[in-house]
Amino acid sequence: MLSVKKEYGRTEIEKLLEKHTRKLGIPAEELARKVQGDLSLQELLCSLVEDAITTAREQESAELRRRQREGMTRAQEQGVTLGRPSKRSDKRFEKIRGMYERREISAEEAAKRLHVSISTFYRWLRQSRKADQSPEAPGGQG
Repeated sequence: MLSVKKEYGRTEIEKLLEKHTRKLGIPAEELARKVQGDLSLQELLCSLVEDAITTAREQESAELRRRQREGMTRAQEQGVTLGRPSKRSDKRFEKIRGMYERREISAEEAAKRLHVSISTFYRWLRQSRKADQSPEAPGGQG
């Protein structure tokens, strides 16, 4: 049985075909017999096997992607956060935000200290200020 996980070149398929036909008692000359024009039975069978392996790989890949999507959806429904964690949870943000709002440091310096771009710092600042105004959001961490 062929595994779709293994890479099979034309030569390996031909060797497997010859091995199996020998086991079945089919003479090697039968594989060399022309079935259409210059196309031999061996070439035809190799093409069919290659097509079958390619189709099986594509189906396996599609099934894997489908199961992966389902798993991610289930995880999100259970409240799991996917992807890279945000640096926004960095406890230094509130301290640096205070320094920025007291005009002890510039926005550029604040962004540098947090190792983020200035636009990210401004976005976090907006989110934090909005969370401070919202009564249902404790702590302002978003």
